[in-house]
Amino acid sequence: MAQRLGVSQIGWAQGSLRGTKDTFLTSEEELEVVERGCAHSEKTNRTMSYRTGSQIISLTETVCGFNLCNQPKSVRSRNSPYGRYLECVSCTSSDMSCERGREQSLQCRYPGEQCVEVVTHRSLEGNTRDEQHSRGCGYLPGCPGPTGFHNNHTFHFLQCCNTTKCNRGPVLELQNLPPNGIQCYSCEGNSTHGCSPTETSLIDCHGPMDHCLEAIGTNGLESQSYTIRGCATASWCHGSHMADTFSLTRLNVSCCSKSGCNHPVQDGQYRRSGAPGQPGPAHLSLTITLLATIRLWGGVLLWT
Repeated sequence: MAQRLGVSQIGWAQGSLRGTKDTFLTSEEELEVVERGCAHSEKTNRTMSYRTGSQIISLTETVCGFNLCNQPKSVRSRNSPYGRYLECVSCTSSDMSCERGREQSLQCRYPGEQCVEVVTHRSLEGNTRDEQHSRGCGYLPGCPGPTGFHNNHTFHFLQCCNTTKCNRGPVLELQNLPPNGIQCYSCEGNSTHGCSPTETSLIDCHGPMDHCLEAIGTNGLESQSYTIRGCATASWCHGSHMADTFSLTRLNVSCCSKSGCNHPVQDGQYRRSGAPGQPGPAHLSLTITLLATIRLWGGVLLWT
């Protein structure tokens, strides 16, 4: 059965997408999925490609800044021919190739793309874990990085490099990053569920994530206040990563660099590098295009 792949697979979730066009083609053709809608003002254009089995998944996000600027064209123009640029290692958790060390080679298609590794770990209800590793080519905010965030529930990490197959090696795990000496408070939720005093704990920060972060925003369509605390790199203190990853709007992000400085009772006394809040609704239009090269083997469509 065909399964639609969305941008949330690599941490680009956006809660206000509207409109979808799916096209299924066969034998060396491309499958295209287009989603259009609204995005927060800090979102930028980005691309990522990776292999899963015999397929190449390509994700493209394009933003524009005026009314109805992402409307479909009356005559669909063909994409410009792909180039051949940097060569990277590619794998993904969707076929367990990253975890099993079954990396493949991938030729980047766009100028400016780097070799990337994207890691997303999230603890779900019932103590189950959703873990995703992706390696391939990308033009992503946060490069060259590394950039990331972690707390007791979530680990997001991106690292990029620009030499041939420089993203090879064992998959990155949080526990393999050394403690950096900073401790921060960790929670996700609101004051009664998730971020109550009994659910907020002090954790050791790892690797380059040496800032304590607090993000407060509105969670999706429920319009409820949502708070996230944890350890972050400085690049996460500007808001766009939090908005993308957690689908938050009206977001205010603050960071500080002393242990425990993101405790709720501190009320921002020691915080700095905070991003301004976003008081109004998102106002950029967003077009997301997913292209998958699909192949037929023995008459069976390998799209899972």
